[in-house]
Amino acid sequence: MAGNVKVDRFCGNCGSHNLYEYPLRMFCSTRFDKGKNPIVETLWCCDDWNEVSQECYCVREASRLKKRNHSRR
Repeated sequence: MAGNVKVDRFCGNCGSHNLYEYPLRMFCSTRFDKGKNPIVETLWCCDDWNEVSQECYCVREASRLKKRNHSRR
């Protein structure tokens, strides 16, 4: 990301994520390589997180859906 912008650490903005069930779940290639469950929540994060250079819509859409579902309760 550019400059001194603080980046929230989520699976959806990690360099190891791939779409699985857009936008709520990701396939993490790093976890797969380590023999861990590779299917993770977009808004979750593990210790292997690595920043990407471009923003992904995954986090934005997952946050929007979570907020909308939470307000319906």
